Amino acid sequence: MSLRAFIASLLVGVFFVSVAFIAVALAFLKIQLATLLPPGLETDATLRVLIIGIGAGSFLLSVALLGVVFWAIGRYIVQPLRAIIDAIEELDSTGTRRPLPDLAGAPSEIRSLGVVFDRFVNRVDEDHARDAEMSRIKSDFISTAAHQLRTPLTGIRWALEALEKEPLDDGQKALVASATEKSRQLVAIVGTLLDISSIESGKYKYAFAPVDIESLADEMARDFAEMAKRADVQLYHERSGTKLPYARADKERIKWVLNNLIENAIRYTPAGGRVRIKTASGAGRVYVYVIDTGIGIEPQDRANIFERFYRAGNAIAKENAGNGLGLYIARTIATDHGGDLNFKSNEDGPGTTFTLSLPLAA
Repeated sequence: MSLRAFIASLLVGVFFVSVAFIAVALAFLKIQLATLLPPGLETDATLRVLIIGIGAGSFLLSVALLGVVFWAIGRYIVQPLRAIIDAIEELDSTGTRRPLPDLAGAPSEIRSLGVVFDRFVNRVDEDHARDAEMSRIKSDFISTAAHQLRTPLTGIRWALEALEKEPLDDGQKALVASATEKSRQLVAIVGTLLDISSIESGKYKYAFAPVDIESLADEMARDFAEMAKRADVQLYHERSGTKLPYARADKERIKWVLNNLIENAIRYTPAGGRVRIKTASGAGRVYVYVIDTGIGIEPQDRANIFERFYRAGNAIAKENAGNGLGLYIARTIATDHGGDLNFKSNEDGPGTTFTLSLPLAA
C-alpha cells in the first residue's frame, strides 16, 4: 500500500469514528433536553430539527477538515517523499541525478532526508570523478608503456628469428627457440595492453557486417582441434539443427572473443574432459555457448572474473600463464556489439558455460 493510500484509509477511519461520536453525542443531547423540558411539551419536532442541523453542520465541517488535512499531508509530506524516492530509484537504475523539488514547506525530518540524499549523491559524484581520473591516468600509463615496449621487443624478436637461421648446436638452438617464444609472448602482451588502451579511450574500431556465426563456430572448432588433441580434451561444435540468422558483428573481433573462450576452456579442462561449442538463436539474438567440464569458477571469484588483471585462484594453480585481461576485453567487445558475455556453473556436472550473445543483422 502506498503512503497516500495509507493516510487516506487512516483519515476515513477517523472520519467514521467522528461521525459515530457525533451520533452518540446527539442522542445523549436529546435525552438531556427531554429531561429538562416540562412533561407533555411537544419536543420531538424541535429536537429533530436541532439535532439534524447540528449533525449536518458537524458532518460538513468534518468533511471540509478531512479534505484540508488530506491535501496538506499530500502536499507537504507525500509529494516530497515521493520525489525523494523517485530520485533514489533513478540514481539506482540509470546513475542519473534528478534534482529534488523545493522542500521548504515540508516537515524538518523530510527536509533533513533531502539534505542527506544530496550529500550522498555529491559524494558519489566525487568518487566517480576521482575513479574516472585514476582510470584515465592508468590507461595513459599503460598506453605509453606499451608503445615504448613494442618497438624494442619487436627488434629483439627479429634478431632471435635471424639467429635461429645461424649454424648452432642443439643446446644453443633450444635456448634461442625458448627466447624467441618468450619474446613472442611479450609482444602479444603488449598488443593486449594496447587493445585495452584503445577500448578505454574509445578508439577501438569495429567493422560491423552480417556474420554467419554457425560457420565461424565450425572454423573455431577446426582451429583448436590440434590444441584439444594435445590436451586430451574432446572438442566439437554442436550445431543448432536449424539455419541460424546472421549476427551483426565485427567478425575478427568476435573471432578473438571465441579464441579466448575456447582456449581457456581447453586449458582449464583436465585430460579426458570435453569442450562443446553450441550455437542457437532467439529473442532477437544469436548465442554461442562454450561449455566445458573443467575446474569451474569458485563462488568467491565470480563477481570479479571480468575485471582487469584478475585471475581466479584455481586458474593460477592449474596454469601460471595468463595476465587476467582476456575476459575483460572479451566482455567489452561483446557489449560494444550491443550483446553480452556471461557465465554460469554447469548444472549437470563440473565445469562452466560461457554465453556470448550478439544482435541479429538488419
